[in-house]
Amino acid sequence: MSLPPSAARPFLKETRVPESDARLSDTVPAARHGGPAQERPDVDWTPVRNGMDYLRSAVQHLAGADGMDNLRSAAQYFAGAEAAEPDDRALKYAVLHLQAATEVLLKARLTHEHWSLVFTEPGAASWQKFTAGDFESCSLATTLDRLEKIARVSLTQQERRAISSLAKTRNALTHYGHSASAYQVEAQAARVLGLLLTFVSEHLRPPQVTEAAYVKLVMEEVRGRLGAINALVADRMKQISGQLTEHAAYTVICPDCRQSALVVGEWPTCLFCLQKFAAPQEAALRWGWEALGDPEHVDWYVDDCDCTEGAGSLVWPVNTVASPVEDVALCFSCRAVYVEVKDR
Repeated sequence: MSLPPSAARPFLKETRVPESDARLSDTVPAARHGGPAQERPDVDWTPVRNGMDYLRSAVQHLAGADGMDNLRSAAQYFAGAEAAEPDDRALKYAVLHLQAATEVLLKARLTHEHWSLVFTEPGAASWQKFTAGDFESCSLATTLDRLEKIARVSLTQQERRAISSLAKTRNALTHYGHSASAYQVEAQAARVLGLLLTFVSEHLRPPQVTEAAYVKLVMEEVRGRLGAINALVADRMKQISGQLTEHAAYTVICPDCRQSALVVGEWPTCLFCLQKFAAPQEAALRWGWEALGDPEHVDWYVDDCDCTEGAGSLVWPVNTVASPVEDVALCFSCRAVYVEVKDR
């Protein structure tokens, strides 16, 4: 299978820089010359302001530039110019800040029901510890469960998986380092950004007037930059559209970037993010768990196909690019498509 010329875009790879190489000007503020020293403002970030500031930063990095350059990128997109691509450093901070924004804003919404709900054990919560920030907060999964059961704010299983996937990338970047296709990371972040914007617009209602005004201000800025970000995914899909059409009958959603670009076969490969699987069986199982969910709760299975390498490669139900609505059984090895469910 031939890959598009754009496949040469570098992977996201974070490396450490020796402390001796750091520039002094990066860590020590420049001295002020003349005039009295200005009073420095206090560090005062409420959960809502903190989360929205993380969101603003993530969008700035995803747009591929800082400050006003982002606005120019969006304007260029609407004028028909190619969107700017964020480099590996920008993608790293986009992931870190977007995941932080997601966790902080979800928990901020939970506190609007009651402040004790963000404690791991709400029954042991104290106001003193809450205001001091001296407590163990609940996990992201618990936050989502409490939002659904108590605040009646529900996210779909697909949205939950998107957040979980981004959290894994964030943890790798924070604790271990991480190497991945830039396209994969970009699409992963864009997906969570989309659901977070919907969440903020529909469910985040800060009771304080000043915080509500801040949310509105940041959202206006973010919307102004979205054109440049959405264009990145659109441009990539446009580049590979010819290949996707050719392989539509056996192309499915990629479990990594979640774009409909995973072409199955002897070496299952995503044309969007360039993820490659070592074997069809590996791709079949991974796809089932990531795209459909836990088989204990979702009716899907992996079976054997009649082809030479078909053991553990036949998956049902599958929606392909050619069959986005009707469920089919697809062999991830020989690419055979069964319209009727194959007998187990």
